[in-house]
Amino acid sequence: MRTVYICSPYRAKDSAELDRHIDYAQQLTRQALEAGLAPITPHLYMTQCLNEDKPQERSIGMTAGLELMKSCAFVIAGVKYGISEGMKREMETAAALHIPVINAAQLAFELEYEQRSAERLANDYAKLYACHFCRGRYLHTCTGYSCVEPYQRAYEAALRKYSRKNE
Repeated sequence: MRTVYICSPYRAKDSAELDRHIDYAQQLTRQALEAGLAPITPHLYMTQCLNEDKPQERSIGMTAGLELMKSCAFVIAGVKYGISEGMKREMETAAALHIPVINAAQLAFELEYEQRSAERLANDYAKLYACHFCRGRYLHTCTGYSCVEPYQRAYEAALRKYSRKNE
């Protein structure tokens, strides 16, 4: 599982807006889990023990969240309700760390594109290096001159390699 950082608004003018932001962050976290990702959503749990209205505590929470981001494959930005000051800082930090930022609405498309790219790379690799995965390569018998099995082993090895590339 790849670890991802969930970035969405938290601060609000009133309790109804705060509830909406919390629900949205939970939806994004669930979306990431259902996509097979391991999401980190710091504003859902750090705000439970830190007071968002105290600048020093907010700063501690933001700093801790940005530190967690460093271990993530990419950032999922939930921009449905706009981009808050905290989100802007998170996205700028991600850019400085060369961590991709993906719009939450595009997550499924992005993951599908990654998978297809990995499959293409694995196919190309297997075509070139299937003989390296052949049990009979030293005797030049290549499993009865059928390259299906070595190709499949090469493809699977390459797919594991390319699928984990962004972890």
